[in-house]
Amino acid sequence: MYLKRIIFENVGPISQIDIRPSFNQDGLPKPLILVGKNGSGKSTVLSNIVDSFYEIAGTCYKNVQKKSSDGLEKDYYKIISRTEIKTGAPYLFSYLEYDTPGLYYLFKAGHLEYSDISSRYSDLQNFSLSGNEDGDFKNTNASEEIVKDAFSNDIVCFFPPHRYEKPSWLGNKYYWENDVVLSLKENWNGILQNPITVENVTHDSLSWLLDLIADSRADIDFNDNGSMQIVHQTVNNLRLLGVSRKNIETIMSSVLNQDVYFALNYRSGGNSRFRIMSAKEESKVVSPTLDSLSTGQLALFNMFATIARYGDANNVNKSIYLNSIKGIVVVDEIELHLHSTLQKEVLPKLIELFPKIQFIITTHSPLFLLGMRDVLGEESFDVFDMPNGDKIDVERFSEFQKAYEYYQRTQTHQEETDQIISQIKSSNDSVPLIITEGSTDWKHMKAAEMALRQDGRYCQLFENLNFKFLEYEPMQTDVETCLVVKMGDGELVKICKNMAKIPQPRKYIFIADRDRKDIRESLGGKDGEYKNWGNNVFSFVIPVPKNRESMPNDICIEHLYSDEEIKTECEIAGKKCRLFMGNEFDERGYSAANKMICPKANSCGPNSIAILEGSQGEKITPLGAPNDNRGLSKANFAKKILKREPPFDHFDFSNFVDIFKIVKDICNQEMV
Repeated sequence: MYLKRIIFENVGPISQIDIRPSFNQDGLPKPLILVGKNGSGKSTVLSNIVDSFYEIAGTCYKNVQKKSSDGLEKDYYKIISRTEIKTGAPYLFSYLEYDTPGLYYLFKAGHLEYSDISSRYSDLQNFSLSGNEDGDFKNTNASEEIVKDAFSNDIVCFFPPHRYEKPSWLGNKYYWENDVVLSLKENWNGILQNPITVENVTHDSLSWLLDLIADSRADIDFNDNGSMQIVHQTVNNLRLLGVSRKNIETIMSSVLNQDVYFALNYRSGGNSRFRIMSAKEESKVVSPTLDSLSTGQLALFNMFATIARYGDANNVNKSIYLNSIKGIVVVDEIELHLHSTLQKEVLPKLIELFPKIQFIITTHSPLFLLGMRDVLGEESFDVFDMPNGDKIDVERFSEFQKAYEYYQRTQTHQEETDQIISQIKSSNDSVPLIITEGSTDWKHMKAAEMALRQDGRYCQLFENLNFKFLEYEPMQTDVETCLVVKMGDGELVKICKNMAKIPQPRKYIFIADRDRKDIRESLGGKDGEYKNWGNNVFSFVIPVPKNRESMPNDICIEHLYSDEEIKTECEIAGKKCRLFMGNEFDERGYSAANKMICPKANSCGPNSIAILEGSQGEKITPLGAPNDNRGLSKANFAKKILKREPPFDHFDFSNFVDIFKIVKDICNQEMV
């Protein structure tokens, strides 16, 4: 069940909006984000969406709607009040249409001519108004069969702004809580298992985590010869159930920014039965219990663990394949309690884990929007500015613009940029310097340059062609005596712009991948051309090789090799590892041919050429072996090519030729 149309007229501050949520070409919903000042109607829209959940579910499930004080009529989740009618208007009207044929929700108050609606919205399907034109009413045409199918297969939930969790320091007298036990809840006909509004769910999360741990553990018995064997359970089932547990541990690892696993304290150990442990240091306790986490960490974990738990309640396979969980998740003020890093870097990655969920979100956070753009891409989500419901891009969001300008002016940020520029300009060399967006890019280009210079076919190209690369390593490097630079595509653009402001004594050539539209527009000209910024500063994005012309805007430096070369295997710690490509996996992130699982399902599928590596939490693992990483990191891949380590010593660098042709054109430009 997905929401496909939102119409409001004269509701609070909203005069008229007609929003049609977007879907990708493969039918997956794009996150819908409502922004705007306080009082612009964001929460008003959400209140009607959530009210539609209660009205629709209430037609089938007896535990959804509460009885009124007299015990006869139901208590509405949202009352019908004429005080919400926009000042000066005769009526208010909201209409929500779902993708399930014929399923809609209507909320109306005041005097409304039925003919006015039919004339303005003639394309509404199965729409009808009943009752007096001056009456106040709600209506949904949901049948019991449709509702049961929707709520038993999809998840539908709402995280309100007043969600909160019990901190570990709060005395029990001020917060009542039962002991946490394994789940014994039975499914009853006519009872909705997953509450629509989600509040104070640490107790439920912890109970479910104990279930996951119990299900993923094997019963061990001993043979007469003393050897151990698994009994009462198949190895394959244990592998699958272990994936469920690992998925939730991955969510927690993202929240805590370190690899963790869930463990049980011995029953006589006292304190909490549940612990969070470091995956790298087996004896290190990261958190002695779930509610010992910070308010923001706990709220964020509970949000996404609840999505998985709700999916698991409908079908246990949903927690094994998170990317199969479908439904609608509404979140009001998603950034509540969250540090800036959690808003910008972690939230978008967690949203990305659930590609079939239609997220409907309100936010005031510019950093969250920036993170969504960086992680999902600016075309992968929609932003609507309230109260007019105008679809905007991230840059037009006024709060984003103000915050980002302030962020650019901060001393720390400016000092970092200045430090990189000073490192770049520290040499008195006059030879043109090539600066790449990543510490792997220059390694590939340098390896290509060395190979092509020795190839007789390219003698003329490299004749009198002199340049150097800015050879650097990332901040977390373990390489000693090297230049360390905090660099990415965003930093590359900023440095390029800064250096172009004043005359430079040597030529600087900035080269970026072409997998981000904003970077292509900032640094690139037409394909195969460069951008002259003036003051001896130039930039371009890598040209499209012939073997990649079908997907020109998905290309990063590794795509200049053939697919076979990208998949070259090597042995690391006794295991065969390599880079993978998105088209080796299905949309769930599973490769039947290799029996491998990729956690980044959004980058997978038959039409994806995304490069999938084994670092940065993107481990490629065999089914049922979540700690057995078979993915090679991009850094290792580049290092082996540069050092010509077998079997990486016979790569074809012909696709790099066009890069050096552009470099030569720039080098032949007169100095200014």
